[in-house]
Amino acid sequence: MSAQLLILFRAIHIVAGALWAGTAIFYFFLVEPAAKTLGPAAPKFMQALIEKRRYPLYMNIASALTIIAGALLYWNTSGGVQMIWVQSGPGLGFTIGSLAAIGAYLVGFFTLRPRAERMGKLGQQIGMSGGAPDPAQAAELQRLDLEMRSIERIDVILLTISLLTMATARYW
Repeated sequence: MSAQLLILFRAIHIVAGALWAGTAIFYFFLVEPAAKTLGPAAPKFMQALIEKRRYPLYMNIASALTIIAGALLYWNTSGGVQMIWVQSGPGLGFTIGSLAAIGAYLVGFFTLRPRAERMGKLGQQIGMSGGAPDPAQAAELQRLDLEMRSIERIDVILLTISLLTMATARYW
């Protein structure tokens, strides 16, 4: 692979990865807790974040770019996934980081995304009614919130593992 392509893929990988992990961590520790303090305005806020600001799409694009560019870099650096490299210190670090990132991507795409979309639709329904959620909507929002918080915790842990192992793999 040419040096120009390596630089391009590395830039895409690092920028998209920083956006993906940084946004996920920021959301988990700051946005979501702040939204919960909004009370009845929380569903409208979440609807705006999910549907108007397209948060799930943003996360899907950032994570997909990170994974694709990272896979190309991994393939190149490992010499086509040569086991001698994979078993080396840096190889183990990049492999663990890669697997953690792929796990985070799968968790986000297959478990968080559908729940976020459902929450956005509920927020839209509640917003159109102009009042507080009815008991069924409130119960579903609470269930979705609990499920998402647990899943987000796993996602943030996986992304943190990926960040730390990728950042330090060269020194293993």
